Amino acid sequence: MAGLAGLALEKGHKVTGQDKAYYPPMSDQLDQLGIKQNKTEEITEDLKKCDAVIISNSQSRGIKSVEYVLNNNLKYFSGPEWIKKYILNDKFVFVISGTHGKTTTTSMLIKILQESKLNPSYLLGGVYLEEKISYKFTNSKYFIIEGDEYDTSFFDKRSKFVHYKPNTLVINNLEYDHSDIFENIIQIQKQFHFLIRSMPGNSNIIYDDSDENVKKIILMGCWSKKNIYKKVDKIENIIGDHNLKNCGAAIAAAETIGISRENSTKALEKFLGVKRRLERIKSKNFILYDDFAHHPTAIAASIKALKEKHKKGKINAFFEISSNSMIEGTHKDNFLHSFSDADNIFIYCKKDVAWLKAIPSIDLYKDIDLVINKIKSSTENVDIVILMSNGDTTHIINKLK
Repeated sequence: MAGLAGLALEKGHKVTGQDKAYYPPMSDQLDQLGIKQNKTEEITEDLKKCDAVIISNSQSRGIKSVEYVLNNNLKYFSGPEWIKKYILNDKFVFVISGTHGKTTTTSMLIKILQESKLNPSYLLGGVYLEEKISYKFTNSKYFIIEGDEYDTSFFDKRSKFVHYKPNTLVINNLEYDHSDIFENIIQIQKQFHFLIRSMPGNSNIIYDDSDENVKKIILMGCWSKKNIYKKVDKIENIIGDHNLKNCGAAIAAAETIGISRENSTKALEKFLGVKRRLERIKSKNFILYDDFAHHPTAIAASIKALKEKHKKGKINAFFEISSNSMIEGTHKDNFLHSFSDADNIFIYCKKDVAWLKAIPSIDLYKDIDLVINKIKSSTENVDIVILMSNGDTTHIINKLK
């Protein structure tokens, strides 16, 4: 929503926002843009005076500000609906989707088009490190957007990406996630197929045919041009097999508008990465990485990537359980195995997690200072620390540093 707010500002609108809380890096971005952040769900003067309201999927019925919008018949949109109508309507749209790697692949494709002097507009769910922002609006015909499978809003239960009308769609991979809104993977596959059914015959779908869950979506019916991507063998500054797969997807997407694999590879050799996606943080005592991983597959991929890069280093993995799927135990069967390449594991959660009690040799910490002190006091056994959380890690980084 912070990126969307920035796009609205660039379109000439006066923008304010309200929510019960704001977190870095998006709160920092709003501060830099001078966008007022009302930290409340109550009815504000800004709400009373506005011309239109964009309602995110974090808002639900019963919240006073939401009820005010409905009771007073204010003009309102979901975020994806507003983007489709006012941002994407005259653009060639790249949509990057999948359970893992959306933000990284989106950023890679941005870099490729920028190096080809195409100056794309973009919107992603993280911060593009090169420009230290999550959005950009330009005069370019190309727009690159991260396609989230999460639902759109309380009044539109379709996945967000259904609204984006891609000319080129990337489906990176597919696993079961978001158990708070999807009962099984079949429901997620249906959402992907709703999107594919709306795409014209001259559009492109980039996908990995070794991913059985993705193949099932394609077999449900596909009328667009199909393009299979493969993992890139090596790019010097890219670490991890999962990121080399992301490279392959971005390169294949760029090929649909005539950018050669050679030029795309040269662009990716200059790629700086994405904030909070295996981001290296300056630290005196040990090598520190900040990562958004919150699914067993992503956890395992990130730790494996560090093990391959730092072959002799001892890896200490800090993981915060905060996603709805993790708290509910959706991924409990694969949870412990995902840390198999780590030397030490520190699991932190503010809530009681009943399913963890059945897993031996796991210590669950509720006191963040206790975890941090344990990591800091055992520097002889700590070479690399990776923080993994889909929440705000700023305070944890500051304490570790």
